[in-house]
Amino acid sequence: MKATAAGAGLAALPWTRSALAQKATLVGVTWGGPWIEGTKKIADKWTKSDFKWELHSGGAAAITPKIAAVWPQPLYDFVMGTDPHHLRWTTEGWTAPITAEEMPNLKDVPADLYTKNSKGEITIVPTSVGGNFFGYRKDICPFPIKKMEDLLDPRLKGKVCVRHVLQGLNSNVLFFALAFGGSDRNMEPGWDFLKKLAKSGNVSRIANSEVDFINSMTSGESAVGFNNNVNWAKVAENFPCEFLIRARSEAPGFQANTYTEGFMICKNSPRVKEAKEFLNFLLSPENNEIYNAAIKDAPANVKSKAHPSVANIVFRDSGERKEKTYYPDNAYLATQQDAMAKKWEQEIVPILK
Repeated sequence: MKATAAGAGLAALPWTRSALAQKATLVGVTWGGPWIEGTKKIADKWTKSDFKWELHSGGAAAITPKIAAVWPQPLYDFVMGTDPHHLRWTTEGWTAPITAEEMPNLKDVPADLYTKNSKGEITIVPTSVGGNFFGYRKDICPFPIKKMEDLLDPRLKGKVCVRHVLQGLNSNVLFFALAFGGSDRNMEPGWDFLKKLAKSGNVSRIANSEVDFINSMTSGESAVGFNNNVNWAKVAENFPCEFLIRARSEAPGFQANTYTEGFMICKNSPRVKEAKEFLNFLLSPENNEIYNAAIKDAPANVKSKAHPSVANIVFRDSGERKEKTYYPDNAYLATQQDAMAKKWEQEIVPILK
């Protein structure tokens, strides 16, 4: 009788095995390195769900055909990306609309960070503001770099890390183009410069991922590169770095490519509600500060404090932003992805070999 009574008592408790079995397991996708580390810091504080993580293989753009191949089958609950990915995913109709009523912490995110669909609905949960830019390790770079042409200097033999074409919608080549009179819709000057760079023998590595870049720079294999604030912060933890963010009039091409990072909640997921609850938790002032301190980006939540390492992409006023940043036409560049990948394989890879 005592055993039966005890069993009956246990069956009524909320933490029994049957109750725990109802706990949702959220499947999330983000980048490796500091991003997954920062995300897990918040996930470890969240008790309402379990988690299964997948890491982007190279650029986040690579996840798009993977989702498309099986749509509307639900592969993931939420996926991290940046502005160009957000636009593509929203256009494809994959995003679950979100509101500040169901995710109250959105109210503390500036409206200009929102991505919206044709109905005016918010489609992405913004988490961070970041930037891509050129820089170099001052301890191993043989001379101070002042202009883009300096990357062709023979003293940089095997010391220039180039970002892969699928990373950031080929923003590395775009900023090569900006240095020589090109633009989003005229990237030929950038491709021409990359060909010269490849022929010079100065390319040390093609970085296919954030880990590739960090390892190349920290090992000393590369001294110069173009990448985002998060990855540069990892390098700068142990080595003196010079970040090449200059006024356009001083050094065209050496500007910051600012962007918004954030999660798409996949509308075909059976766990949309749980995903919204967790990402609202991540977006709270305290957690957004913790998350961005881990990855070294600026918080999307205006009530969160920015980590000191983000100072290089925090600009004082609109005038300084205009001179020192460049915001690409991501909607257009997203349509050119296949063509750029083909051009890379046909015209650049043979030279690098």
